[in-house]
Amino acid sequence: MNDDNIFRSGLNRNLKISIIAPTTAWYDQVQPMLQSTKQIDPDQVLVLDGSTAEPRKRVQEALRFGSDALIAWEPLASEIAAVYPQLRVFPVQPSILDLLNSIRQAPKDAKLGVIIPFSLRDYYADLIVQFNSRAISFYGIAPDQDEKVLQHIVCQAAGEGVQALVGTEAIENAAAGQNLTWIPLHPGWGGLVRAFFQALWSVHRHPQGKARPAASASGVTAHYRLHHIIGSSPVMTTVKQLARTYAVTDSTVLITGESGTGKEMLAQAIHNLSHRQDKPFVAINCGSITESLLESELFGYTGGTFTGARRDGKKGLFEAANGGTLFLDEVGDMPYTLQNRLLRVLQEKYIRRIGGHSGIPVDVRILAATNKDLEQAVKDGHFRLDLYYRLAVLPIRIPPLRERREDIADISRSLLYHFDKHYERHHSFQDAVLDYFQDLPWPGNVRQLSNVIERLVLIVTNEEISLADVQPLLPPSLTAGDVKHRDLNIRDMTYDLIEKLGDDGKSVAEIAKELGISRSTVYRLKQKRKQD
Repeated sequence: MNDDNIFRSGLNRNLKISIIAPTTAWYDQVQPMLQSTKQIDPDQVLVLDGSTAEPRKRVQEALRFGSDALIAWEPLASEIAAVYPQLRVFPVQPSILDLLNSIRQAPKDAKLGVIIPFSLRDYYADLIVQFNSRAISFYGIAPDQDEKVLQHIVCQAAGEGVQALVGTEAIENAAAGQNLTWIPLHPGWGGLVRAFFQALWSVHRHPQGKARPAASASGVTAHYRLHHIIGSSPVMTTVKQLARTYAVTDSTVLITGESGTGKEMLAQAIHNLSHRQDKPFVAINCGSITESLLESELFGYTGGTFTGARRDGKKGLFEAANGGTLFLDEVGDMPYTLQNRLLRVLQEKYIRRIGGHSGIPVDVRILAATNKDLEQAVKDGHFRLDLYYRLAVLPIRIPPLRERREDIADISRSLLYHFDKHYERHHSFQDAVLDYFQDLPWPGNVRQLSNVIERLVLIVTNEEISLADVQPLLPPSLTAGDVKHRDLNIRDMTYDLIEKLGDDGKSVAEIAKELGISRSTVYRLKQKRKQD
């Protein structure tokens, strides 16, 4: 990477970057540095003190600034990236310089070990040379998110006589449990500079910020990837793990879930995780068209088969998806007579066009989805048992919003960002609105939530959306019934419980899991208590 070329580029004279500093001390250090540089116009960089306001409000300021990229320290960076997948977020992670500085702070007479964070895994070979020159005999590499691996490495270090261990905050508790001295590895100037140049390079290479979708020669694309699916609740974490596991196979996947939960979105994400990602992704709704039209769409036809048919015939979707993926949406609504033809394709791996006599081999991975209970449909005689077994080789159920209420706030913020960007508006939610959303039933799930938020973006003129703005715009199906709202006493109890669990030594991830809320909600409530 040639940094001089990046700075001279005309693109960088127009780009805007926001930096959310984790503390006031960092904010006070970054500002003078930017004022003194001759390579970047300070007006192009917005520095925000993340300790003086809720993180989401700082993100809103960055969005209003028109940022092409946003830089933040972990874990805030990961939370922002999860809620705003369309925004380029670059985490400030420890650099080699930060790691070497931490090693210099270690006691001289102690046997030293180092746990290399995953962000430095590409420099592993170079680091080993440094460790050998400093007589560091123990080292390992592990992701901060994998507690079991970290604990195993820390135990191994203790077993080899290590007395002091360099690593991120993720090893602090494990090191204390083994009576080891923990030498903190915090991201410093090296990490910030690294993130800054990654942001510059990304904008330089991809100025529009658009992800390259999986595409075929025919132009059929799968736009969504797994990070576009918002949700860190336990049930959604399981869904995403299954998607990653299933994606590497060619077996048939059956995605079930209520209307509006995002079944096609997940299907596209699975395709984009598979080895077929550069091949066609073709989708059809099996319940939206007539039986005869569905048959010709799926299998194609030969020339002159029926009145109005093309003279040279037409390829069906199985042929169009050859080498890639065919997504059969609402497969439970497929006419019974066509189910037998679909079963034969799954068994024989070839199709026959309507009016044709020869078989055409196809290599197609089938993903199917339905909001119906197919087992009950089998019992009722509306769906073939043998086809059900063929489709449900790898099942995934997407839970409705009412089963993952802790994700609603993050989904709402992401949708608000999306529609604000589309309509060139700037809004934020009051906390009371997000709490209210979490109490609603959402029978239409994410699709219904999306419709409500788009309506709010178009109608509400104030930058901050309040409960008074929301309630008149909701359909009766959402507000009917006795909805129990969270009052201040319950919120205070939640604050107190979070503090108690924290005093007991539990991590933010453990607190979130125990309370059934997201980690971002834990951070928000802790910050709210500080401000109060």
